[in-house]
Amino acid sequence: MKDMLGEISKSLKKEDYLKNICIKSFERPESLEKSESSVVIIPLGPPQQIAKGSNKSLSKHFIYQINVETAERMEAKNIQRKIEIILQSLGFYQAEGGLEEYFKETNRYVDARVYEGNSALYDDF
Repeated sequence: MKDMLGEISKSLKKEDYLKNICIKSFERPESLEKSESSVVIIPLGPPQQIAKGSNKSLSKHFIYQINVETAERMEAKNIQRKIEIILQSLGFYQAEGGLEEYFKETNRYVDARVYEGNSALYDDF
């Protein structure tokens, strides 16, 4: 069985621009320095069956929120742009929702975007 969260994470980690950035799922590591940038991939629910045939699910629909936290606002934008290009290559598109804000408590900019996509027919996710 394949794991879409793992596929996304692996694809992001292969990108040269993102190689030195902490990429995790679910939450930012507490041990990470405040000044260090991070990418957090959060599933917004379990995969949903969308295409069916012969009483079987043939494809799944996925929704992820991807949070980028950085000390510099434009760095967050540049990272999200790279992520957007990678996710488009995986068949995902940006959906409604997200967040763009500066948090005084952490001294970090947060750019969070929601992406949706479907597995290819017959892929075992």
